[in-house]
Amino acid sequence: MKKKFKALFVILSLIIIVVSCTKGIRFKDGKIEGVNTILDLDRMSVFSFAIMSDNKGDSPENGKQFKNMVKWIKESDDKFVIGLGDHVKKGWENSFLNFLKEDKWWHENFYPNVADGENEFYGKSQGDWGAGAPILDEVDLSKKPNVKIRDNRCEYYAIIPVKGYIVHLIQLHYSDEPEEANIAFKEDSKKYLLDVLKSIKKGPRDIIIAGAHSRTGFWIDQLSDEQKKVVMDKCDLVLSATTHFFERKVIPGYEDSGSLLINTGSITYSSSYCPYGYVQVHVLRKPLSLVVQYINADLPEREMQHSEYAYIKIAEGKILKTDFRKVRVEEDMDRVVGSLSKDYSKDEMDSVARVLYLKVTNADGALVNAITGLGKGDVTYRDLWCVFPYNNEIYSLVLKVDEIREIFGDEVPVEGRKEMKLAINNYYGDYVIKKLKLTEDRFVKTGEKEIPQLVKWIEEQK
Repeated sequence: MKKKFKALFVILSLIIIVVSCTKGIRFKDGKIEGVNTILDLDRMSVFSFAIMSDNKGDSPENGKQFKNMVKWIKESDDKFVIGLGDHVKKGWENSFLNFLKEDKWWHENFYPNVADGENEFYGKSQGDWGAGAPILDEVDLSKKPNVKIRDNRCEYYAIIPVKGYIVHLIQLHYSDEPEEANIAFKEDSKKYLLDVLKSIKKGPRDIIIAGAHSRTGFWIDQLSDEQKKVVMDKCDLVLSATTHFFERKVIPGYEDSGSLLINTGSITYSSSYCPYGYVQVHVLRKPLSLVVQYINADLPEREMQHSEYAYIKIAEGKILKTDFRKVRVEEDMDRVVGSLSKDYSKDEMDSVARVLYLKVTNADGALVNAITGLGKGDVTYRDLWCVFPYNNEIYSLVLKVDEIREIFGDEVPVEGRKEMKLAINNYYGDYVIKKLKLTEDRFVKTGEKEIPQLVKWIEEQK
């Protein structure tokens, strides 16, 4: 009896959702009527797709967050995945390439971007313009009839049909290097973007997306006012990456309209307090709308997001503020974690962090680099992420002097030792382990991270 009642309840719920879709979607107070969970949103949407970036060669094989993303993309029946670059890393494992070959769905439905990581991996350096083009061959993009790749081999226009809708995807090349933006992001690329946009006769079922990796987080800053206007008036989504931090950019005059401009964060190397994650976009009809959320891939289950990580873009209409759920205590970056009786400069924070590293590892020395200091008075959780934006794990490596010199030069003082135990963060630690092919008896991954150690230190200052 209970099973029959449950089945009837599910059927009635589906009928309600179908009826509501037919009548049209209603938005109220940052929410969507009839949507309480992300599964409701899955059922209400016409289709969905995903956007990911900055995995640096990681795949489900060596990344819990990546594994969650792949699982959730399959469960929610996303139709394709847009990549925003830095999908490979020179000198690293790069299991992502095997994953693209072995996973048929990803091979057929992944649309990568050529960025600095690709240039360095396939070419001479990050500034080797366009050298990363072979990443497109990893998914046989040139063989897809819906994709037109430029003669420069690294930029393309894809027309992706899904359930009667057309997604227009324009991928541009803008590497982190060189620093000169007019060289890294060529005028020819901007002209190509505008030419493609102007060629699209946008109808009621067309969705237009433009993407580039960028250098400082938002490539639209490099456009002229005239070029910006074309992009803002024609695109629905404008995607950037490179900072590993999900956020929205607002252009003056387009505070609640025009393109939704977002940085897509990072699935395995997020920055600051931004969680490891990816973007999921649900497409709704009547009115045609995009529900854009940065999905926290660190959690056990996919869920709706709060206002810092969720937006609704109505095609040819407004960008709505959203608040699908309340911010949890642990997500509140402005909560006070303690107080300091004096100012600490960057150099002083280096010294504090070095002591914390040594305490965790019992090492002989530590390689530490704080980004900034901390001010006198109350310290918020957000403040700590300014000191160590990646919240790296602390490693301990046993290294010989010649190995230290090879990797770090004189940056690490050895003080007459023949070998030493060095405390170091996981970013550099993983590189050294792979570079020197260290055996497991020569390194320890403590599991301790920088931000929790700083929290403990702040609490001890009472």
